[in-house]
Amino acid sequence: MYIYNTTFCLEDSVLEAWKSWLDDEYIPFMTAGGAFTDLRIFRVLTENAGDSISISVQFSVGTLVAVDRWRKEQEQLLAASVNRLFGTKVLYFSTVLEVLV
Repeated sequence: MYIYNTTFCLEDSVLEAWKSWLDDEYIPFMTAGGAFTDLRIFRVLTENAGDSISISVQFSVGTLVAVDRWRKEQEQLLAASVNRLFGTKVLYFSTVLEVLV
């Protein structure tokens, strides 16, 4: 079992719009294929530059093959959506975590 983690760093000024995008677009986009399940969302408790907040959005995924397939087929669509809607006011990076216990 793996966790697909995307950490978003966003300016406070776009927080409400980002939450709407998360609920209306990102979560349905990620879960549509059935490989990504068990959504968890966390606020990252670190100091950020300026007026910004970091939020970690995590999904469980069963195989690395599913992650690789998503990255090849879907990841660029996510990047385009974030860039189109928020520009540099929302930055993000994704990591894959292996569940050990």
